[in-house]
Amino acid sequence: FPYTTLFRSRLGMEELQRQFETVQELVFSIVSSSSACIAKLTNLQTSMLPLLLVYIAEYTINQGVSPTLLFPLPKTPFNEFREFYPTYNAIYQVGVFISRSSTPFVRVHHLYLPSFLQIFNLAILTAHALFNFIPNVYIVFAIIFWEGLLGGLVYVNTFAEITDRLPKEDREFSLGATTVSDSGGICIAGFIGMAFEVWLCNWQVSQGRNYCKQL
Repeated sequence: FPYTTLFRSRLGMEELQRQFETVQELVFSIVSSSSACIAKLTNLQTSMLPLLLVYIAEYTINQGVSPTLLFPLPKTPFNEFREFYPTYNAIYQVGVFISRSSTPFVRVHHLYLPSFLQIFNLAILTAHALFNFIPNVYIVFAIIFWEGLLGGLVYVNTFAEITDRLPKEDREFSLGATTVSDSGGICIAGFIGMAFEVWLCNWQVSQGRNYCKQL
């Protein structure tokens, strides 16, 4: 009986050792995999950050600023104030469509430039919503169209750059990870826009321009 107990004890120790080694291998695999993912994400920051910035800027314009870009109706082609916003969105989508179809003809490799230009668009349109210095709605149409061009340009060239630059075995992960930037940008802009549109509208009313209350 003592020998049987000792034998079982040794078997128990060996089984425990095997389980410990299995856990070690699993932890090592997780750490290695996480390190590889972090390294890949670090390499993607030059693609992900411009895409995030451009989406925050353009969707803040679309959701927070555009509803307040209103003019006296006699100076516009519209009959009602509620016609401004869908028109802005239609013009924006035309710009996006054109630029997303442009990669066979035009390639942009430095993606920060159009992202910063989009932030500039946000600043200009916000300033107009506050201080009303753009003389007519047709200039706003042009800026909104330009906004769509920039947004589509960054989007399509981000994924084109990943496809061209990265090895085939890294593309699937990289393309999937990069989509977080546009989704995250839209989400962040949505929260900003909820507060921004109300604040801009209240500011305009305080300045004697109550168009946003007539939608």
